[in-house]
Amino acid sequence: MAGTRGAFFKLTTTAVAGAALLAGGPALAAPPRDAARRPSCEGPVVGCVQEARRTLTRLRDRLGCDHRAPFPVIYVQLERALEAAAAKPGSFDDPDWLAGDLNTGFVGLYLDAYHADRQGRPVPQAWKTAFEAARTGDVNAGQDVLLGANAHIQRDMPYVLAAVGLTRPGGASRKADYRRFQTVLDRAYAPAVQEIARSYDPVLALADDRWNPVAGYTAGRLFRMWREQAWIYAQQLTAATTPAARRAVERRIEANAARWALLLNTVHVPGYRAVRDTYCRTHHRGAPGMRAEPLRPGATAGQATPTTAGLNRSAT
Repeated sequence: MAGTRGAFFKLTTTAVAGAALLAGGPALAAPPRDAARRPSCEGPVVGCVQEARRTLTRLRDRLGCDHRAPFPVIYVQLERALEAAAAKPGSFDDPDWLAGDLNTGFVGLYLDAYHADRQGRPVPQAWKTAFEAARTGDVNAGQDVLLGANAHIQRDMPYVLAAVGLTRPGGASRKADYRRFQTVLDRAYAPAVQEIARSYDPVLALADDRWNPVAGYTAGRLFRMWREQAWIYAQQLTAATTPAARRAVERRIEANAARWALLLNTVHVPGYRAVRDTYCRTHHRGAPGMRAEPLRPGATAGQATPTTAGLNRSAT
């Protein structure tokens, strides 16, 4: 089964990359140049999640106080919660699909976008807005997380879902497992918010549902709405019978995610970038040892970020 899943994953991620190239607006210009930077899924499903978690943890740690870091903070907590769920028998009807193919492909698309942007290559508009806000904007860490989540869930997820399949071999829908994954996300949310508030941006304490239950409820509803919309778009991609029909769906996906990104990036507080940076340098345990990565093509001085060299798989 592991070998079959690995072979299937290679085929479906190629299909996802092809779909991205056809989508309206800027898209990933090519598959990742360093395939080792993407997690793979060819062994036990829990190992697939562990590899994804280790890859995202290395990225989070190397970003240090870079404003792109809060999104992988959320993602690492999500992978931890998924790892625990995948290790528990009966959590999912088809853990190989959810925690294997779907999760690994989903993480891979985020890493594709991250590395494409870092190398100065085109990325989808929703990701472009998220990365530019993190690089130069006076937004808070909550906005950085939501901008990344919007691009990843509303833009990336439909393509991954359509590629790995919405139904089981017998024709039964995989929607129940997809909805169970929301429970995993809910479980990861509070610890991630606490970590961001502790190490990156104190304003995130306002979103800590230990003393502000409305914040957690609001974010949860937003993520649920985005995930439901992603499933609908994936159904439309799957049902498209001609290239023109598929391109029409892709344009809707790109436009929807881009509109949400514009909305989430509306509020900037002049000078807040410096506040965040000062707070992180004081509270982030890895801040003193940060290394600056090479400037992204077109970036200006002061926008350098810690290097992500060596993100490839390593033994642990």
